Amino acid sequence: MRILPFSRIALSMLVLTLMASSVSWAQDEMQYGSKVRWNDVDEGGPLSPFYMGPEFAFWDGGIRGVFDPEDPVYINIDPTDDEVSENDVRLTIFGDLPAGSQVAKADNDVGQPLTKFGTGTTPRAELRFLDVNGDRAYSLNDPIYLNVVPGKINSGDVRITNYQGYPAGSRVADSDLDNGLPTSTLPGMLSFFNTNGNINNGGYAIYDRGDIVYMDTQYPFYMVTINDVRMSI
Repeated sequence: MRILPFSRIALSMLVLTLMASSVSWAQDEMQYGSKVRWNDVDEGGPLSPFYMGPEFAFWDGGIRGVFDPEDPVYINIDPTDDEVSENDVRLTIFGDLPAGSQVAKADNDVGQPLTKFGTGTTPRAELRFLDVNGDRAYSLNDPIYLNVVPGKINSGDVRITNYQGYPAGSRVADSDLDNGLPTSTLPGMLSFFNTNGNINNGGYAIYDRGDIVYMDTQYPFYMVTINDVRMSI
């Protein structure tokens, strides 16, 4: 059957609309706190280890030595320093800078002192998951938290993934539905996708601007797999 010119135009517009919708979906789904799912564009991509294991830390802007709900929380990429540095990752918002964003050289939080969780009188913190279906295994539907005083969800904990309408990067409040629920240890380690492919003289990937941090949760490690968590934008 002969396709009329108008029909060809309409068909082209439909294809372009579907492509735009697909790109928009990918951008929406691959944000901070999203989990890798079947057929995501990054599934199967290579991940690289950090030269030194990053640590979770907070900018202690309130009562000294106390983790307050207003204190911004970071992945401190270089654990040998004690301040907010370029390319650290914010796990909570700072001003108009969103959770999951990398710190840039000119940002206002650069150089601010960081307190590592688990040092001195500060509580320890680790990534843990809420076992929503009670099967004692980590799965796609299980939300992730930076759990301060691990074992149960506490007021001030940071949601790494969304849960029940609470967005990734939000803090748990006393009255929230998830406050007080038990948590389990999340398997895995922090790794990154080397976006620009740069390496050092030893042949190891260099973490820098634009690289995406993942919580690499299962075998095969150093590869983006289903259930891995995107920890940065």
